[in-house]
Amino acid sequence: MSGNGVRRRAVLGSGLGALAAAAAASLGPPAEAAEDQTLRRLAAAKGLIYGTTISARQIARDPAFIGLVERQAGLAVPENDMKWQDINRGAPGDDDYSRADTIAGFAGESGMVLRGHNGLWYFRTPSWFFTLPNRAAKERAVADRITSLVRRYRGIVHSWDVVNEPIEPKDGRPDGLRKAVFLEALGPEYLDLAYRLARETDPKARLVVNEYDVELDTPEHETRRVVLLDLLERMRKAGTPVDAVGIQAHLTAVGGPPFSVERLRRFFADIAALGLTIQITELDVTDEKAPAEIAVRDGLVADTYRRFLDAALDEPAVKMVVTWGLSDRHSWIVRHETNEAKWRKDGLPSRPLPFDADLNPKPAFKAMAEAFANAPTRTPG
Repeated sequence: MSGNGVRRRAVLGSGLGALAAAAAASLGPPAEAAEDQTLRRLAAAKGLIYGTTISARQIARDPAFIGLVERQAGLAVPENDMKWQDINRGAPGDDDYSRADTIAGFAGESGMVLRGHNGLWYFRTPSWFFTLPNRAAKERAVADRITSLVRRYRGIVHSWDVVNEPIEPKDGRPDGLRKAVFLEALGPEYLDLAYRLARETDPKARLVVNEYDVELDTPEHETRRVVLLDLLERMRKAGTPVDAVGIQAHLTAVGGPPFSVERLRRFFADIAALGLTIQITELDVTDEKAPAEIAVRDGLVADTYRRFLDAALDEPAVKMVVTWGLSDRHSWIVRHETNEAKWRKDGLPSRPLPFDADLNPKPAFKAMAEAFANAPTRTPG
């Protein structure tokens, strides 16, 4: 068995010393991000799309970072600028698409694919939606949201997270759906409504169900995998248009749940058996419990990227890898935007992404580059 094969069978929760040593031995110093060794080109050579998040603010204020994005990424995702609460200015129909338009324009000018994120998400719903008087008014608002958004970017967006995070087994429903605003307003049929309208509005865009906490080897993740597969099977049987599954993959380098190559491969094979493709949509690796020393931290983060991608990319149905940010300069974890459990407690800035805050490649960049280079070639999706 090759050294790479040994790494594939390691677990994310392995001993810190062994992981640090393995990472240091296998990765060495970070490579210069040569033009012919960009993540964009390495991924494309294997039939993959590699992308990252971006914001209109970054386009306007950080030209050095934007240059890095143009070199490294073949796909752009609006991190927040397409979310309903961010587009809507406080009343039904009072929408400002200017920031999303800026990102769409940037992607087009840079020869990048645009990914739509997202149509409906319980967590970023305008406050006025909750005060609408009846079901009919709420259904009209959902329909208007989907059709207006998808129509505006028709023919431009590669794939849409039509509904973001629709499941929550802990809520106790037999169907595993999340007890939140859209389910409460319209019942389970809100999913069919949203996906059918998206398909009718842009027949060529790929429609995605995007979910979190389905990657690791824990009972909770296994329950979520089963519930997600059940939902996808119901959608397929009902004729609800869905083309792909988004796997968020917010991972932890040290002290997190264990990882099983076999379980991930089996889960991905089950998705592929439904005739669906797979997109890794929000990949990053946090270091909240790693030692302070940067070299050790970066090695552990890189090793996690490598082992996850080595396993994930073995599945030909995986067509896309998106990191939730490209540089530590612009990371939701570094900004302390949410999810406090993933923040470092020693006050040091986290280092979860392939490039550091000065836009230099880290061992995580080399790990990703090698994972793409070593991945089986697939039919582009």
